[in-house]
Amino acid sequence: MHQKNREISKSDLSGKTYLMTGGNSGIGYEAIRNFASRGASVILVCRSAVKGREALEEIKRETGNNSLFLYIADFSSLNSVNRFAKRVLNDFSKIDVLCNNAGGANATRAVTKEGFEMTFVTNHLSGFLLTKMLLPLLSVSTDEEPARVIFTSSYGHAHSALNFDDLELVEGYRSLRAYGRSKLMNLLTAREFSSRFQRENIIFSSFHPGAVRTPIWRKGGLAARFIGFVLFPFLISVKKGSDTFIWLASSRDREVLEANGQYFYKRKRARVAVHATAAAASKLWDLTEEIIAPFAE
Repeated sequence: MHQKNREISKSDLSGKTYLMTGGNSGIGYEAIRNFASRGASVILVCRSAVKGREALEEIKRETGNNSLFLYIADFSSLNSVNRFAKRVLNDFSKIDVLCNNAGGANATRAVTKEGFEMTFVTNHLSGFLLTKMLLPLLSVSTDEEPARVIFTSSYGHAHSALNFDDLELVEGYRSLRAYGRSKLMNLLTAREFSSRFQRENIIFSSFHPGAVRTPIWRKGGLAARFIGFVLFPFLISVKKGSDTFIWLASSRDREVLEANGQYFYKRKRARVAVHATAAAASKLWDLTEEIIAPFAE
């Protein structure tokens, strides 16, 4: 590891508050362990109270940091996300970094009790709603210390453009297609937030962690399991996969402070798919706002 990388991973984060969704395992867990080891207060959001407590206790043991907070929310339910966001608004006066990392892959098409396709709501709608609701806590940042919002996207965004007449894949559902489109939505959402909130002291960005050795390959159906099996020897570690995440969330490098809705891979601005257009981002925003409106009050 280069000296510059060591400085970023060890710089003091005391006084800062990080909120991580989907952080009880994988790159989210690795990232919050890093933040906690550097003195940050960390809000961990999990669906499972048991797994969340286990993750938090392990991080406390490893880092000695007791400023760790567990909240339970189900990201397949917008009502659950709404209740969670209201609790955070009540309990905290500011959030320095929001990490929208929760997500998953579903082998078959499933619809939630609220009427949304599972991948669509878990990977896109919930992160959008949470970010909108927490803007008051993010907006109290200063020019010297801007807040940050990071969306975990993927190279998978390049595989398929959005069909705005069928965002929830009623027709032709496939696990990898649903996942890839949701990651495209994450990228477009980061870009559009940056465009619409230019005057706020908030840096919005998205990133591709790489092909990481995580359980998600086992949850996406036969195709995903097969790809995961074939690629297993070439998959990177969770530690490597979290590197760009940690960098975007804590570095004061010029590339990060001027992210402006950009998409990153290996700490560099990365090329996006031809269908990841500004027009698509704007249209997705309008449709998403319409969908979440009843859950945002």
